[in-house]
Amino acid sequence: MITMGDPAGIGPEVVVKSLARIGSGRPITVVGCKRCLEEVSELCGLKLRFSSVDEPTHLIDSVPVIDMGGEDVPKGRATAEGGTHSYRYVVRASKLVMEGKAGALVTGPVNKLAVNMAGIKFTGHTELLAELAGGVRTKMLLYLDELRVSHVTTHIPLKDVPTSISKEEISLTVRLTASFLRRLGEGVNIAVAGLNPHAGDGGVMGREEIEIIGPAVEELKSEGIRVEGPLPPDTVFLRALRGEFNAVVAMYHDQGHIPAKLIGFNRAVNVTLGLPYVRTSVDHGTAYDIVGRCVADEGSMLKALELAFRLAE
Repeated sequence: MITMGDPAGIGPEVVVKSLARIGSGRPITVVGCKRCLEEVSELCGLKLRFSSVDEPTHLIDSVPVIDMGGEDVPKGRATAEGGTHSYRYVVRASKLVMEGKAGALVTGPVNKLAVNMAGIKFTGHTELLAELAGGVRTKMLLYLDELRVSHVTTHIPLKDVPTSISKEEISLTVRLTASFLRRLGEGVNIAVAGLNPHAGDGGVMGREEIEIIGPAVEELKSEGIRVEGPLPPDTVFLRALRGEFNAVVAMYHDQGHIPAKLIGFNRAVNVTLGLPYVRTSVDHGTAYDIVGRCVADEGSMLKALELAFRLAE
């Protein structure tokens, strides 16, 4: 099941392009705006048909859509209307997947400003889905074939990161990452990045590595988890790319996102670890500036769908 994302953004476009490439062999239902999908499909010259349904189903000759409206939302900019619709799509999809009516959830891009403009406090998909699932503990992971990066903290100001990392949060992130790797059928070999330059240089540039990160890693090792750290953040991702590790745990959002997006933008997949179901997502935003031109790259959505099927199976 896919949520379409903000009707004003490129979500409808990357969805229809991905569906056209996948074909009708996969059971995929879209939660969103049927008319929006039809318009984009026509604009991009794709011969897709869409049918309104009430819950996830598999149709051979058309794409099933749980139509919740959104065709009147102004395109190409953040609006309260777009935020409201994209939020409603996610809430409906979460309910359906929690009821077991879909095997996985793939989410299209939403805009945090637009949702907040609608008067809804929203910091991101990951946090919302965790709340809708009953307040479960979740973590964000960016997936590439050659690099996997999970995050101890995500959507918080940089100034709050040092006080937000803890042994508990680091341990949870490593355990969820290890579980994800096993689900992929891989061994576990995880690197944990330091917070400070040079991983603190023995305390010269900060003591988080000595007092928090290092003790967490040692405790995880004692449980039999193959993990190493804290390692200097400026080299740990290169070491992972060379095959020394099959996942890296980053301390904060940009520490993990920058290397992943640098080497794999429009290929990276956002995975929510810790939910009671499979959830993947695109690694990009709504890209309002290119809406209506049929130039959006569907690579990340396609990869998100492929990974969701792989994990669900």
